[in-house]
Amino acid sequence: MTTAAAEIEDGLGTLAGTGKLLRFYLRRTRIFLIGWLGGMFAFSALMAVSLPELYPDAAARAEGAALLDTPAMRFMTGPSQYIDAYGESVGAMFAHQILMWSLAVTGVMFILLVTRLTRADEETSRSEVVRSLPVGRRADLAAALLLSLIAAVALGALITLSVMGLEGTESSQAVLYGSTFTATGISFAAITAVCSQLAAYSSTANGLAFAVLGFAFLMAGAGYAEGSWLSWLSPIGWPELTYVYTPEQRWWPLVFAAAVSAALAWLAFALVAKRDFGAGMLTTRPGRAFAKPGLRSATALTFRLTKGMLWTAVISMLLLGLAYGSVIGSADQFLDSMSETQQEVFTRGSSAPPEDSFAVTVTQVQAYIALIFALLVIGRARKEETGGRGELLGSSPVARSGWPGSYFVAAMVNGTVGTLVGGLTLALIGAASLGWDTFGKLTLASLNYLPAVWVVIAAAFALLGWVPRFGALRWLLWLYVFVIGYFGSIIEGMPEWVGKGSPFKHVAEYPLEDMDWPAVAALTAVAAGLAILGYVGIRRRDLHFS
Repeated sequence: MTTAAAEIEDGLGTLAGTGKLLRFYLRRTRIFLIGWLGGMFAFSALMAVSLPELYPDAAARAEGAALLDTPAMRFMTGPSQYIDAYGESVGAMFAHQILMWSLAVTGVMFILLVTRLTRADEETSRSEVVRSLPVGRRADLAAALLLSLIAAVALGALITLSVMGLEGTESSQAVLYGSTFTATGISFAAITAVCSQLAAYSSTANGLAFAVLGFAFLMAGAGYAEGSWLSWLSPIGWPELTYVYTPEQRWWPLVFAAAVSAALAWLAFALVAKRDFGAGMLTTRPGRAFAKPGLRSATALTFRLTKGMLWTAVISMLLLGLAYGSVIGSADQFLDSMSETQQEVFTRGSSAPPEDSFAVTVTQVQAYIALIFALLVIGRARKEETGGRGELLGSSPVARSGWPGSYFVAAMVNGTVGTLVGGLTLALIGAASLGWDTFGKLTLASLNYLPAVWVVIAAAFALLGWVPRFGALRWLLWLYVFVIGYFGSIIEGMPEWVGKGSPFKHVAEYPLEDMDWPAVAALTAVAAGLAILGYVGIRRRDLHFS
């Protein structure tokens, strides 16, 4: 920083201009915020009506509690304190089955929001323009975190309203339930703020933040399954440890979450003053003086730029596969204790082993997680296009299919490799406890969802090709397939055609059902058609260079 710039900053203060930037950020992200906040509110309100209808009385909830009180099911839902209160509280049942996954989706929302306003803006030189004005050095980060705080409070208020109609709900319980979403949003905003200071690129910052989200989910699940302290290592675990709607309800875990978030925000502000503009705290290795022969194409360059995201996907899916594989062997431990009616519900009317029902659920979840990394790669294409670097490639003799079309290939590789790694790890660990004759079955259960993954990736690429300004709709598409796939079966009154829009609904529930090879072929053809549509859009439209 020059002496003149230092004098200006000393006079203004490092937070000068925060208010104006906050208003600017609010305007820039209004569509993003309306979509996410509206979607989260609508989902919560819908589940608050639909889920209690599955358990019409205390006896039904008690039967459901017996079904869920196993390490495997606690890993995927929440701690046993909620299960113990099923009989006396509809809210405890609701929070136990909805909260953990909803908090994970909340984390996704705030990771994307903060990265967009911090590291992505710096990477595309938008922050450089802002800092040429009389604003403080920390003003952009402060505005991003303030906007995240406002969005988190708004989300908490909307979620509170959505559950006020739950049977037996007191206002204090509804407020605490909504506050868990606020706390989670603030926590991941602070985590992402730190990641944005560590990484030099937005894709790397997103990768680090999503790795923390994956670690948080695994630690929360492991702590719930074992009843151990591991859940205290998780920003997702802290809100659930409030035991909202149970006799043990408490507020102080949210105070702990707020304290950790404040410490992380302080760390982010400290780091932003320690690093150079445009650089991250994590130093990058100097490149080669001459490129390898394999790097002499636009496609090779794309894979080089997205290599970090691929490794993040591999590591995250490896950990997820290890976690799910370690608990799939216990699926039969609680089946024997069920009534014939409960067994019918759990096995979905199939005579297949109980681990097959568990495999259907976890392999689908793995596919949703792998999709996140692929969609991040599609987003990177738009950033390269508008950030100035794409202009250098566009001025060279490169076909549109080579750039930016190569990002579709990179996204497909990310989604496919992530799904394969998660599935193979699940099969290896699961087969170790169930028997090696199940390895092929568990592997095929994961591969079964690949065509559906390809369809979503191709649809996101088609958006990039035809309506690049609305490329963020790919996240609404992801949210749609996740909600339909994971919660669609318990949403009462949902028209059948709504669910049919998700490619995952056209995949057979293998190994509970036989493989539907015609559906696999049809989905693959749909993915190919959408990819061609995307390439046509890329060739027909103007590229938006800075």
